[in-house]
Amino acid sequence: MAAVQQNFSKMISAQLRMKSNEFLNSRKHANNLADILQMFEAETENYTPLLLTIEVIFTELLKRGDLVQHVVPLKPTDTSPEAEYKRWLNECYEAAISRALQCIKCGRTSSRLQALVTACKLLQAEGKHPLEPTTGYFFPSVRLKNIFTVLLDSEISMSPQIVRFQEFTEYRDVQQHGLKVLSAIAYRKSATQIYMQNFLELLDKLLAMEIPTEIKTKAKERDNDNEKEMKVLCAAEGKPQFPFNPSMCRRCANRCWSFACLWPLCEDSRTHRRALLLLVERLMPLLNKPHLATDMLCDSLDAGGPISMLALQGVLELVRRHNIEYPDLYDRLYAMFEPEMFATRYKKRLLHLADIFLSSTHLPESLVAAFAKRLARLALVACPEDAGGLLQLVANLLLRHPALKRMICCEDTPAIMSNDPYVMEEAHAARSRALGASLWEVRALRRHWEPAVSRAAALVLRAADQRERAADLTPDRDAAQPLFDAELKKRFKAIEMNFIRPQSMALPSGERLLQYWEFA
Repeated sequence: MAAVQQNFSKMISAQLRMKSNEFLNSRKHANNLADILQMFEAETENYTPLLLTIEVIFTELLKRGDLVQHVVPLKPTDTSPEAEYKRWLNECYEAAISRALQCIKCGRTSSRLQALVTACKLLQAEGKHPLEPTTGYFFPSVRLKNIFTVLLDSEISMSPQIVRFQEFTEYRDVQQHGLKVLSAIAYRKSATQIYMQNFLELLDKLLAMEIPTEIKTKAKERDNDNEKEMKVLCAAEGKPQFPFNPSMCRRCANRCWSFACLWPLCEDSRTHRRALLLLVERLMPLLNKPHLATDMLCDSLDAGGPISMLALQGVLELVRRHNIEYPDLYDRLYAMFEPEMFATRYKKRLLHLADIFLSSTHLPESLVAAFAKRLARLALVACPEDAGGLLQLVANLLLRHPALKRMICCEDTPAIMSNDPYVMEEAHAARSRALGASLWEVRALRRHWEPAVSRAAALVLRAADQRERAADLTPDRDAAQPLFDAELKKRFKAIEMNFIRPQSMALPSGERLLQYWEFA
């Protein structure tokens, strides 16, 4: 069945290619364009060949200038055959764009993605070759507004389409006009959860490329040979360059976030998580009044779980740069380190933020000792990859606070383990009695089966010598794959198939297989 559908699709593609070539080569085949647009009503799922065909046809027509209409004010409408033909082509162009926008939310997933790409490619072609004569830079904002309306006003999640749209947000003109359009159409008095998710994801993609704080002068741009040339989607040869305005982008981003603050973002965990990611990773440097996000971040920090880990980064920004005080912040951070943290995707982010919070050398020794002890205890039950990160943070704490070197234990005998005064279940760091305990967990992890964990434990044991430098715990998104994936990539010259090397073709003595099988 799949082979039959594939052959049918190839036949349709060949037929459409022939019709489009005939239409572009001769006006006597103008009805081919009407036939192609009519085929959208007959198709129900696979619109990809039709979308590719109209993209090729109208991109070529825009390059030729066949869609340009010279309208002279205060003069009667031109009724010549050439003018009538151009008006008909413009009507077909509008119909084709309307069909592409409809296909973004219906049909197969591949067809939806292709419909979005086709709409954006036609937007690019119209920007380079406008429908009306222009002398300066032109961006068809109305087309982008129609695309955003389809992506937002949908009853289903548009995540695949918005992710695909990210390839166009790398252009500065799409970013600036996209933020401007989004700030103009996004307001809703009462928004659904689907609408909020689509809006937050679209805003995140528009802010994926960093907005500079100031515009560099042309002299600076000429002096900086290493600076990358600004990418513009609708750049045309012989026309002025795109006037990028970072201050406008920041104003529009603030306006978009003000809309989101009016909605119940915290009712759904998925929407809440997406809003926090957008706030802490994209919006905090752009907000005019970051302190207005204090209530949301503090409430999220009290929620627990992955939500609190994400909110911690925003709280850190408010504390460091905007003098916001949060009571019992270190106790809240201390309570986040529990075995459940290993099941979240934000554990590396938590380690990095904890390293920043505990970077001061003026913190009380009892507080730092409680963190070191809790991290070492968690390293016993963590996977090798997580245990290495925990031990690196412990080593950093000992390097910054040399007085804690007395916690390094020379042995890990059962007596030391049983007499450990540390209370793991205590939620407050000051009452955990960690200052009188020892880091016997590090000595035990020194004999770990994984070499990386053993090396990390040895680093902690050497930390008291002050000959090491604090490790950088910044989360690396391009870090090595987990141990299982790394093992799969290894090439073995010989693979052991048995515990005992066979001496002959006979089975070794004591083999249980002989109890159930008799070999002649």
